[in-house]
Formats: sequence, structure tokens, C-alpha cells
Amino acid sequence: MTALWLARSAASEHALPQSYLEHVWHVLIRGRCYLRKVLRYAVGWDAKAVCRVYELAAEYHDLGKLDDENQRTLALPWNKNKRASPLPVSHADAGVAYLMSQEAYQSMLMAFAHHVGLPDLNEIEDWRNAKVKERIDQSLPTYLARHEASVRPTILTKTLPEKMPALLPLDVRALFSCLTHADHGDAARASREELRHTTPPKLRASERLTVLRRYVDKLALGKDDNNRNQLRAAFFSDCSNGQQESAITFCDAPVGTGKTTAVMANLLATATRHKLRRIFVVLPFTNIITQSVQVYRQALVLPGERSEDVVAEIHHRADFENIASRRLTALWDAPIVITTAVAFFETLASATSSTLRRLQNLPGSAVFLDEAHAMLPAKLLPLAWQWIQHTASAWSCHWVLASGSLCHFWALEEFGESHIRPLNILPDEGQKTLQDFERTRICYRLNPDTMSLANLAAWLKQLAGPVIVVLNTVHTAAAAAKAAEHVFGKGNVLHLSTSLMPKDREITLDLVKARLTDEEHTKWCLIATSCVEAGVDLSFRTGVRESASLLSLLQLAGRVNRNAEEEKADVWTVTLNTNDCGVVKNPAFNTSSRILEDFFASGRKISPDLCTEAMQREVRESISVSEKLVKQEGIFAFKTVEKEFRVIEDDAQIAVVAPELIRRLRNFEDISWREIQSSSIHVRKKILVKLAIEESRRYPGVWLWDAEYSPFLGYMEAVLKLEKVAQDGFAII
Repeated sequence: MTALWLARSAASEHALPQSYLEHVWHVLIRGRCYLRKVLRYAVGWDAKAVCRVYELAAEYHDLGKLDDENQRTLALPWNKNKRASPLPVSHADAGVAYLMSQEAYQSMLMAFAHHVGLPDLNEIEDWRNAKVKERIDQSLPTYLARHEASVRPTILTKTLPEKMPALLPLDVRALFSCLTHADHGDAARASREELRHTTPPKLRASERLTVLRRYVDKLALGKDDNNRNQLRAAFFSDCSNGQQESAITFCDAPVGTGKTTAVMANLLATATRHKLRRIFVVLPFTNIITQSVQVYRQALVLPGERSEDVVAEIHHRADFENIASRRLTALWDAPIVITTAVAFFETLASATSSTLRRLQNLPGSAVFLDEAHAMLPAKLLPLAWQWIQHTASAWSCHWVLASGSLCHFWALEEFGESHIRPLNILPDEGQKTLQDFERTRICYRLNPDTMSLANLAAWLKQLAGPVIVVLNTVHTAAAAAKAAEHVFGKGNVLHLSTSLMPKDREITLDLVKARLTDEEHTKWCLIATSCVEAGVDLSFRTGVRESASLLSLLQLAGRVNRNAEEEKADVWTVTLNTNDCGVVKNPAFNTSSRILEDFFASGRKISPDLCTEAMQREVRESISVSEKLVKQEGIFAFKTVEKEFRVIEDDAQIAVVAPELIRRLRNFEDISWREIQSSSIHVRKKILVKLAIEESRRYPGVWLWDAEYSPFLGYMEAVLKLEKVAQDGFAII
């Protein structure tokens, strides 16, 4: 009788351990299912060879669990006071050693990475020299014999690919995504941590295009037949009827022309023609996405569907390595995914197994990069452009790069020769009409003084209101909001930044919209971060932008005089005194702000016409970083690319704010990733430590924010108070 080898300890007092055969079989079957969906859209892949690469990785990834010491640990009785014990012998090493001996190097790489993440490729040789020659090489025959006796009767085939498939690093990440999603999913099922399974709705692109057209027609009813509305209607028609066959297109449309619905119509039409399975809308990295989500949920849901199942709202990456917390990972399995450039591009750059789980859902998708020029820091764009081209040519993805001030960065020599030439989705005549309308809306002005926050607040009161102010850091915005409240009066200053949890940002945004309809009350201001620069339908009388970049300035202009209510409106650039208490400099803008200030100093007319020049100067100043990233990607240095490809340079953690949700977490109750997303904030680790914030025992990696928090300043309420205590040397209790 064959021994029952184990893969996982019992998940509860009354549960049985999971057998080795069951886990290997489930990972093999689950992953093949995910891979088949990828291969449906893969171009130029040897499907049979790729399948064998996956199957070998899946079959041998846990080979080391057959070690005697590991088996004894796995067989230990369940203990309510202690979660699963770590295995005494690294269980990935044996599979890596076997696959290396068979020269199945791509399978070996995935087996190596299935817990620790994808390495820099040269690390694996170092690993072999340090570990394998002693214990693993001696024990490998025993492991293989046990594997053969347990698994071989069920898994019939065992052949190496005749020729290893030529996969690029992004392809390896996608293939690895199938393995890690299958492995984590089966571990969650066996540990009873898997969420109740629901099948996501299908895209049904042609049907959604029909209901979107009805939605847009309904919006137009009763509206004046003025130039602006005529342009919107023509723009929507051009987009929804566009037949551009290039896999990468662009849309140079000014603000207020209805890009949210018009480009979605183009994506749905493209998805219908090419039988795509999913649509992504990617907004700038700190953007408020709730407004776009609301529009799409109203416009795209079919009868009998739940809007949150159709349109997924993913504010930030919520990825967890801890087994209990993995169920909170936000996956890209909805037919329409609305997310930020941080969550999207850092997934493409990732080497971490929990993050990469979602990547297998990208092939066969249409992707809308809204405000594409502002989606990433300039130093990251060359590598991102390589990924965009590769997914277009090898994964059947279709891209639309849209903006009111789009820089054609792909045409710059620093980006190399593009093998896909982006085409405009608009006809030439329609493009010219839109751009001509835009040129007279905004006057760009520079305040030459370097201001403290108190000076800024006093100056804002003199401007024609209402005023929108965008500052470079969450910290500065919160401190400026407090300073402005002393000048404008309580209730006359609103504040929007990622220091607020999404639910409170939504409430504040609704209040801003309501205030903007009150033509009598204009002496108020909104102080925010760049989260309001793009994709938010707001129209203020005056705009003020802390010096950051030409592109950011142009973006803010889209929130001022948006519908040409005034003949012309002012958008100011200001410089803050970094020695002033409350002002925190953002070093990410060092280069771009200097370029913008050069334009002002030389008397250049600020307009979208300068975008390409500004981008080229910025890319050239960061070319060493860009070239290093592209080189590291080319040599499969996964860990290095993940480390260096950071959209936002911080170590932010997820902290839950809502008291009721914190109570449920402390009581070990089940929650969903959607609840985490709507009721949490991203906070730097050092702040959590300073404020002694508790980490959840139920879901490690989730923090329980019990410090001060207000709907006005969010978590910055506690941070500013802490700084006040440090500055004064005492606290008033």
C-alpha cells in the first residue's frame, strides 16, 4: 500500500491534512485552466511547449515536502494557538534541483520562485552552489521515488518540451502568474480561507456598447445645442465608430469632451471586433477613480447584473504573502477593471508571487490609459512602453493612450524604434476642431514669490473663487488646509488627498460638486494633491498649482473653466518655502519643476505644444535610470526591476480606518477585499510605528488604525498633531 504523503497540515480541529497528490493535481488542473485562457490570445507562442513548461513546474514545485522532517511537521495535530508551523527543510529546493538536472530551466525558475518570488536570474546559480550539493542531492532520489509512487499513476505524461519556448520576461511573469494563482488558490481552499466562489460576468462588449449609447443619448436630452455639446456628440460618434486596426491608438482630446464615455465606446467596439475578454481603465497614479467608476456602473451594467461585479474599483495594490491574508488580494477578474497606474504597472514590474496572481487576466484585454502622459514618472516610461508594445503584439491587447495634453513620447529617439506605430482614433478634421476650441480657455500665470503656508492662504483669499489648489505631497496639502481654514473660516476649505479613505474622498468630492453649483457662495477653496488632476469632472474659477511639471499644470487646467463658462480663467504656478513648518518637498518633481520654471523664465507660452519638449528634457536627465531598467529587464533581473520600477517611492502599508471593520477584524470575522479597499488608507510604515498602530492578527499585513482620523484631514490629523507635540515639546491633554 502506497504511503499517504502530505502537502498541508490540517486547517482545523476536525479537518484532515491535504495530501501531496491532491495539492499537486489541483495546482496542475487549476493552472492549466488559467493558461488555456492566456494561450487563446497569445501570438507566436508554441502552445504545447509552454504547457509543458507549466506542467513540469506545477508537478515538481512542492517536491521537497516529501522530506521526512517536513512530513513529520505536516502531520502534527492542529493547534488553535499556533498557525501552520514553518517547514524545517525548504520545500522548493528539491524541485529546483530536479528540474535543473533535466535542463528544464524555465520550469525550474517558476518552482524556485513560487514562494520567494521571481529572482534575478543569476541568483539561481548562487543558490545551487550554496545549498544543493549536500542535502538535496543526497535526498533527491528518495523524494523522486515517493513522488513517482504518489503522483505518477494520476499524471500520465512526463516529457520535456522538444524546444524551450522563447519567452520574454513579461511572458515569464504571465506564466508564473498561472502557477502562483493556482497554488495560492488551492492553499486557500485547503485552509478554508478561500472566498465563496462566484463566476465573474462576461464582457459582452457589443451589448454593453448598446447600453452605453443609450446612456449617452439620455445625458444629451434637454442640453443646449451649443458648440461644446455638439463637439461632445461628434467625439463620441467618432470614437464608437472608429475602425483603426492598430493595436495601439491614441486620443488627443481636450478636457470636457467626454473622454470617459467616448473612449469606453471605442474600447467596447474594439473588444467586439477582436473578441477580447476584459477592459482596463488605468488612471494616473494618485487619481480619484470613484467618479469614473460611478459613471461606468451607471452606463455599462446589463439587466440582472450587480454593478460591483461588472466594474471593479481597485484603488491600490492589496497584495499579501501571508496565507491567511491572501484572500484579500484584489484580482483582475471583473470584465471591466478601474485602477491606478501604481496598481497596474507595478503589477507588470512585479516579482512577488501574490502580486503576480492577477497578471494572467491581462492577455486579451483592451486598455485605456487615461491621461497617459501623466501615468508614470518619465524615467519609467521607456520600459513601460516596451511592455505596452509587447502585450499588443504577443498578448492581443489593444491600447488607447488618451489625454487632453498628450505627449507623443513614443516618437522620441530615447524610446527607440517602435515596432507598432500608434494611430489616432479620431479623423484629422475632428482632431483639429477639438484643439482649436481648447486654445482660448486658460491663462497660465506665475507668482514670483516664495510663500509660506500662511502667505499662501492669505493670497488665495484674494483670488476669484472658488479656487482649486494642488500641492505636491499629502503632508503639505493637509497642513495647507489647516492654515487656509484660519483665513477662509471653518467650512470654507475642503481637502482631498489619499490621507482620506476612499469612502470619505467620495463624500468630499460630492460636497465639492454641490458647492460648485452655488453661484452666490464663491469664497471657498479646495486644497488637494494630484489625485484631482485627472479624470475628475470639476470646474473651478481659478487654479493654483505648486510647481511640479508642465504636464501636471496642464492637467490642473482641466479642472478650471472646464466648460468655458468664463472667457478666460487663470491657472497659477506657485513655489512654497520648504523651510516653513508643514511644507514637505517631493523630490520626484525636482527635474520637472525646474524645466517648467525655465519655460516661464524664458517667456515661453505655456500650452500643450510644449509637452513633447518637456518630456524629452525630463527623459534625457533621467536616461541613466531608464537605460538601467531596460537592461535589467533584458537579462531577466526580476527582483531588481521590481525594486527599481517604483511609481511612488515609499513603503506604504494598508491600514483599516472604519471602526466597525476594525472590530470585525479583531473578532476574526471574514471580510472581503472590497471592504478593505473602501475603508482603508495607505500609510508609510514609519508612521504606523511612530503611532504604535496594531497589525491585524487575523490578516497579517493589514493594520488597524486607531489613532486620530477625521473626514477633513484623514490620517494626517494624527500626523500633524504628533508633529505639533514634537515641535512644542509637550502635549495638551
